[in-house]
Amino acid sequence: MKFYIGEKNIGNTATRADVQQVIERLIAKGWDVCYGMCENELTDDSEKERQQEIEDAFADDFMSSLAELGI
Repeated sequence: MKFYIGEKNIGNTATRADVQQVIERLIAKGWDVCYGMCENELTDDSEKERQQEIEDAFADDFMSSLAELGI
Protein backbone atom coordinates (compact mmCIF):
# COMPACT_ATOMS: atom_id res chain seq x y z
CA MET A 1 0.00 0.00 0.00
CA LYS A 2 1.07 3.54 -0.63
CA PHE A 3 0.38 5.99 2.18
CA TYR A 4 0.26 9.78 2.08
CA ILE A 5 0.98 12.07 5.02
CA GLY A 6 0.53 15.81 5.33
CA GLU A 7 0.59 18.33 8.14
CA LYS A 8 -3.10 17.75 8.92
CA ASN A 9 -2.34 14.09 9.73
CA ILE A 10 0.07 15.15 12.46
CA GLY A 11 -1.59 18.16 14.04
CA ASN A 12 -2.41 21.84 13.77
CA THR A 13 1.11 23.00 14.57
CA ALA A 14 2.96 20.50 12.37
CA THR A 15 5.38 21.82 9.79
CA ARG A 16 6.51 20.36 6.49
CA ALA A 17 9.83 19.53 8.20
CA ASP A 18 7.91 17.52 10.84
CA VAL A 19 6.11 15.61 8.12
CA GLN A 20 9.37 14.89 6.29
CA GLN A 21 10.90 13.48 9.49
CA VAL A 22 7.93 11.17 9.99
CA ILE A 23 7.99 10.09 6.34
CA GLU A 24 11.71 9.32 6.51
CA ARG A 25 11.22 7.27 9.69
CA LEU A 26 8.35 5.29 8.12
CA ILE A 27 10.29 4.66 4.91
CA ALA A 28 13.16 3.34 7.05
CA LYS A 29 10.65 0.94 8.62
CA GLY A 30 9.76 -0.33 5.13
CA TRP A 31 6.58 1.62 4.34
CA ASP A 32 5.78 3.22 0.97
CA VAL A 33 5.01 6.78 2.10
CA CYS A 34 5.11 10.19 0.47
CA TYR A 35 4.05 13.74 1.21
CA GLY A 36 0.49 14.73 0.37
CA MET A 37 -3.13 14.71 1.37
CA CYS A 38 -4.39 11.99 -0.96
CA GLU A 39 -6.26 8.80 -0.20
CA ASN A 40 -4.01 5.84 0.53
CA GLU A 41 -3.73 3.49 -2.44
CA LEU A 42 -3.67 -0.25 -2.83
CA THR A 43 -0.63 -1.13 -4.90
CA ASP A 44 -1.46 -4.81 -5.38
CA ASP A 45 -4.76 -6.68 -5.66
CA SER A 46 -3.67 -9.06 -2.89
CA GLU A 47 -3.74 -6.13 -0.44
CA LYS A 48 -7.55 -5.91 -0.64
CA GLU A 49 -7.97 -8.92 1.61
CA ARG A 50 -5.47 -7.57 4.14
CA GLN A 51 -6.21 -3.84 3.84
CA GLN A 52 -7.38 -3.38 7.45
CA GLU A 53 -4.44 -5.38 8.79
CA ILE A 54 -1.98 -3.30 6.74
CA GLU A 55 -3.60 -0.01 7.78
CA ASP A 56 -3.54 -1.03 11.46
CA ALA A 57 0.16 -1.93 11.26
CA PHE A 58 0.90 1.37 9.52
CA ALA A 59 -1.05 3.30 12.17
CA ASP A 60 1.02 1.63 14.90
CA ASP A 61 4.28 2.56 13.18
CA PHE A 62 2.98 6.07 12.45
CA MET A 63 2.11 6.67 16.11
CA SER A 64 5.40 5.22 17.35
CA SER A 65 7.28 7.44 14.88
CA LEU A 66 5.51 10.51 16.26
CA ALA A 67 6.42 9.47 19.81
CA GLU A 68 10.05 8.73 18.87
CA LEU A 69 10.38 12.15 17.23
CA GLY A 70 8.54 13.94 20.02
CA ILE A 71 5.93 15.37 17.69
